[in-house]
Parts: sequence; C-alpha cells; structure tokens
Amino acid sequence: MLIASAALEAGRKVTLIDGDVNAQLGRWRDSFELAAWDAIPKPAWPAALTILSPPETVDGLLDLLEAEEAAGTDLTVLDTRPGTHADTEDFCLISDLVLIPARPLYAEWEMTHRAVLWMDDLRQSIAAGERFPEVRVLVIDAGPKVIDAATREGGLSLLPKRDQDVLREILRLDHLDVIVPHSRILEQFGFHGPLGPARAANQQAPGGRLMAEAIARQLEVAALLLAGIDAVVPR
Repeated sequence: MLIASAALEAGRKVTLIDGDVNAQLGRWRDSFELAAWDAIPKPAWPAALTILSPPETVDGLLDLLEAEEAAGTDLTVLDTRPGTHADTEDFCLISDLVLIPARPLYAEWEMTHRAVLWMDDLRQSIAAGERFPEVRVLVIDAGPKVIDAATREGGLSLLPKRDQDVLREILRLDHLDVIVPHSRILEQFGFHGPLGPARAANQQAPGGRLMAEAIARQLEVAALLLAGIDAVVPR
C-alpha cells in the first residue's frame, strides 16, 4: 500500500495482486469506500490503481501480468502469504524484486531469517545462468530508537542487547536503504486509502491541516522506498 501510494504520486499506473490469506490488500478499496470521513470530503479511488486476486495457476498469472503490461501498467505488486509455500515460490520466481519485510525485534527475527534462508535455498535450486529475482530486506514498523540506532552514531546503545544484535544482522543482509517507521497512518490504510489523495483532501478541508502534514511525512518515506526499488530494478 505504501509502495502503491508512492507510485501513484509519481504518475504511474499500479496493479496490486493479493495472494495473502488475510486479504487485507484485496479489501483495501472496500475498506476505504466504507470508511466514514465525516467532515472531510472523501476523494475518489484513483483510476490508476487496480486490485486483483491471483489466478489459480502459474500460467494464468503469467497471462495476467502480460495483459497488465500491455494495458500500460507500470508497477505490479504481488502480496504473498507468510511462509514457504508453492504459490509463494511461484510469485517470487516471476518477480523482478522480492522484498522481505523485517521488524527489527528479537521476537520477529526468526521469521525474517527463515525467509532469507528460504530465498537462498531457492536461488541454489535454479540452474546457473537462469533468471532469478533481486532480493532485499526492508526494515518496517521501526520506532524512534531503532531509527536512531540505524542512522546515528551511538544510537545502537539505546536498544536492548538482543534487539541490537537483530538490527546488526538485518543490516548485514542485502537491504533497501530506507526504514519504514511505525505510524498510525500506515496502520489505518484501510481508512485513508492511497495517501496522495488522502493528503490532498485533508489539505483542502477546514481542520485537516495536521492530518495532511502527518500523511505528507509518510509520503516522503514512500517516495524514498520507491526510489530504493527503482535503484535495484530500473524502469
């Protein structure tokens, strides 16, 4: 959702394919349409953003991606369910870039580490010279102390020892050079919808300035994230 918001702001046509069992992405538009914005006029859903369910077969997915490209789609995001499943493997192998989200906490590290090892094993199973996607870890849901630890000299000492070790391990991996902070705005994507239109609507409404500024800060992060993706996989 954050990537889609950045791409829309950059004037790109975006398609999201929701392969996760919780269907949060698939319900995004419905959640937005049902949200009560009260005094602030709700913007229209962007015509350049489409959300689809994945076809049942790999061939069907490939056909869908070809059709999206022919229709002028600039960016397709595939959301997968957690774990090492056959359909997740298929999604990964047809992608240009695989992003592994990582919460920099000791309690979350095992899941991140398993995903990284699984991608390494998958890479080893591919014949030499065959195409394989780029893989990057993305630090998400980071609090101020984690951001300070990653960006400021001496900041690492502010974290508990176990979280220090986890952050060090994450930053040793191939990762995007951007950290997505913890944010209520990002927790409430279903309410706000794509961030660009939400910011504009709040800017234009009486009493919406503070919310518009909060959304604008998240759009700055989104732009950095998209720039990081473009650096790995040039358009």
